[in-house]
Amino acid sequence: MMHGDITYADEALYENKLSVVFDDLKADRETMDRVREFVRKHPTVYMGTHTPQGYENLEADRVIDLDHPEKTILAEFDFTETEASGKYICSICGYVYDPAEHDGVAFEDLPDDWKCLRCSQGKEKFNKA
Repeated sequence: MMHGDITYADEALYENKLSVVFDDLKADRETMDRVREFVRKHPTVYMGTHTPQGYENLEADRVIDLDHPEKTILAEFDFTETEASGKYICSICGYVYDPAEHDGVAFEDLPDDWKCLRCSQGKEKFNKA
C-alpha cells in the first residue's frame, strides 16, 4: 500500500502527470518516476490523499496496473469546460487567496512583493485553483 501527495488522484498517477501544486518541479518529477517504477515492480494499492478512490482502492484491495487503468469516479466528469475561479493556492501552506475576500482584487493585480498571509511566501509559490 502507498499513500502520498505526489499525485492527488489515481488519474494523475496513471497518466504520469504531476499535481499542479509543487515546490520543486525537478524533485517532484524524480519522485513520480520512482513511485511509478516501484508500482511496476511491486503489487501496490495506491491511496491518493485528495480523492475518493483512496478509500475505494483500499477496500477493494485494488492493485495498480499502470498499463490498464481502472475507470475512476473523476473520469466521469468533463473538466475542460470549467471557468476559472480567480482563486490561487499557496503551494507551501495551502492558503487560498480568494478575490471575493479581498475587495475583489484579482491575484494578478497584487503587487509583485505581496506575500502569503499565512506563511509569508511570495506570489511565485501560488498556483491557480
